[in-house]
Amino acid sequence: MTQDNALREQNCLLAKSLFDRGLTHGSTGNISARTLDGGLLVSPTGTSFGRLDPARLSRFDDQGKLMGGDKPTKEMPLHTAIYDTRAVTGAVVHLHSCHSVAWSMMPDADTDNFCPN
Repeated sequence: MTQDNALREQNCLLAKSLFDRGLTHGSTGNISARTLDGGLLVSPTGTSFGRLDPARLSRFDDQGKLMGGDKPTKEMPLHTAIYDTRAVTGAVVHLHSCHSVAWSMMPDADTDNFCPN
């Protein structure tokens, strides 16, 4: 299995886990990960985390050119901005679930750690 294929599988497994735990529903989330060559694997637009297909993830090269897969999430500018401003970022998970929105609004939430262990 190539490293891209392993990353594709891992992204889809993580997305399915988030879906199964009720942290996202329908097509209310998107996920991306940086590849070893500096490119990106990105969930396609309008897809459900519960049914992502590793072979259909959008694949970008290190210059941001779409190399294959389905049309990427419409949230691509958000993902790109995060990767561009934080060089150490290896992945981005963007959700609109009720749980994550409510958690982000808690007055005593630790803004440096919204996903405590």
